[in-house]
Parts: sequence; C-alpha cells; structure tokens
Amino acid sequence: MQTARTVLLCEGAFADFGTSKTAYGILRFSPESVVAVIDSTNAGRDAFEVSGLGRGIPVVRDLEAALAFSPRRLVIGIATVGGVLPPALRKIVFTALEKGLEVHNGLHEMLADNPELAAAAKRGGGGIVDLRREPENLEVGTLRAQQVPACVVLTVGTDCNTGKMTTALELVREAAGCGIESRFCATGQTGIAIAGWGIAIDHVLSDFTAGAAEWLVLEAGKDKKVRLIAVEGQGALAQPVYSGVTLSLMHGCLPDAMILCHRADQDKIEVVDTPMPPLTEHIRLYEEAMRLVKPAKVKALAINTRGLEQEEALRLLEEASRSTGLPATDPVRFGAEKLLEALLREDLRKIPLYSGGPAS
Repeated sequence: MQTARTVLLCEGAFADFGTSKTAYGILRFSPESVVAVIDSTNAGRDAFEVSGLGRGIPVVRDLEAALAFSPRRLVIGIATVGGVLPPALRKIVFTALEKGLEVHNGLHEMLADNPELAAAAKRGGGGIVDLRREPENLEVGTLRAQQVPACVVLTVGTDCNTGKMTTALELVREAAGCGIESRFCATGQTGIAIAGWGIAIDHVLSDFTAGAAEWLVLEAGKDKKVRLIAVEGQGALAQPVYSGVTLSLMHGCLPDAMILCHRADQDKIEVVDTPMPPLTEHIRLYEEAMRLVKPAKVKALAINTRGLEQEEALRLLEEASRSTGLPATDPVRFGAEKLLEALLREDLRKIPLYSGGPAS
C-alpha cells in the first residue's frame, strides 16, 4: 500500500460517497498515508465526522492549509462530470505541481498530456501520475494466467458499484492476518491509488482487456510464495452497459473461484433500470460464462448492507446464504473471514482449464 504523505482533493464533495469514491477508498485502506482532505464546505471538521473514515485526519479549506502538513502527493479524490478536471480544480492542481507535489489523477482526462500542467510539474520537480493511463505493448489474452500456481479469486457483481474492490482488498487483508501471502490486482483508478499499481481496465482497447487481466495475474504471481491473488472485478454480466469488460476480466485472469458482490438495497440494474435478477441467476450466469474456458464456481457472497440496522443486515445475509447455499457476509461490517474460509475449504485449490466434453 502507498505510504507517501497524501492530501486528498475533494473540494465541495467530500460528504458525497459516490462522488468521492476514490478518497473514501484511500481512507479505508491506507488512512496512515493521508495527512489532510481539501474541502472548503467541511473545513475545520474531522474526516471521520464527514465520511465515517479517517478519524483524526483534518479537513482543510484549501491547498495552502494542506501544505502545512508537508504532503508529498495530492490525489484527486473525486469523480467529475465527463471525467475532466474543472477549471476551479485545475488551479489547485497547477499550484500543487508548482509546489513540488506529485499529483495522482484518476479522471479520464490525461493531465500529463496538458502542456501547461506538464510544465508546472517540471518546474516544481514533482510529477503527474495518470492512474488510468494504460501500459504500452499489451498483448491479447492467451490463457497464460493458468501458469500461476496461486489461487486466483475474482470478485464479480450483480451490477456496478457493489463493492468488488472493497471485497478483494478485505479478502487480502484477512488472508494476511492469517499468514497467507496474497496480492491484490487493481483494475480501476481507486484500487491503483490504494495499491500503487494495476491497470485501469476501462482505458484499455477491447481486444487487449483480457490480456491486461492476464498480465496483472502474471505480475502478482511472480513471487512464488504468493498463495492467493484477488483480482478486482468491474461491471457485471447482467449490466449491459459494462458487461464486455466483465467477461474480459473473467477470461483473462482465469479465476479458480469467484465471489459475488451485491448491494442489499438494490432492486434495479443501474442505468438501464431493468429488474435485479435473483442471486441464483447471477451465480448461474457467471458459472456458465466460465464453463467452457475454466469451470470456476462462485464460492461465497459479499453483500453491502450499508444503511441497514445490524439485525436486519444479519437477517438478509442469512436469507441470501439459505437461498444460494453459499456463505454470505458483509466484509466491511463483519469481516472477510467467511470469504476466506470458503476458499480454504478446498485449500486454495487451482482448478484445471476446460478439457472437452461436459464441464461440471
């Protein structure tokens, strides 16, 4: 995880979880790196008061106030309309670069390609890291991920924004606590900002998305002591807007197991507004999509119960487990122990590729 002294730029939006998703992710999984959050609308408050995360981290009015905490990098912690940097934030980023900070940018706009910002970075001696910039010379996927001896687990979803990154990170944290060497493969800008490496899969040409997933697994598996690799899923097969990238991740990383992520309060698929299918249908769909490549199974459920009272959340998890026959938990509220246990029941087993005939 990243440890550079970090200030999160969340101007006007820190209280909005959806908009400040990147900032919230860093505060959950790398709070020790954060020295301040910039948001003039919540200045003077503790980050925990606003977000429920980052206890003891101050929210400050502007960059000048943040510089008092001697940060080394500024992370753009929010999503913007159209994925471009608005003029007000551009001024802040420009000044940060001139002050020598390294700016980490998860927006679709590539800031390093902007001559004015690039010149400011050069003058200040910091730099610009565009988290969504895809690496050069990616290849198509050719099932090479199967060469990695570690158990590969892919988080898949019933829709977008179901907690796939969080589940993968919580699984890795649980495994580490049990002495199991593990790695997290980030496939989105927030995960990359947390882990310090990865590929933003939504910026890769479609022919090479499976190859990008394959590359991540091969990189994570270079250390032969690694027994568990958790790959951050994207989109969902039942989400027609983003299902293409979901399938590419599945066939590229070649999971040995999948964890299905779901949001407890969701009854419609986002954007298209179609009914949310039962969990059993999602499980069937994912397993069928893998069957003729590598017959991996969904081994557990990770359900986001945010907003529910604890008793109601536990009841919902019990119902989900009963209806699917799989262990279910909310890894944020109740930990990822059940998820890891489901994998350890088969000793993190590596399963073979499809070998012809009926696949079980």
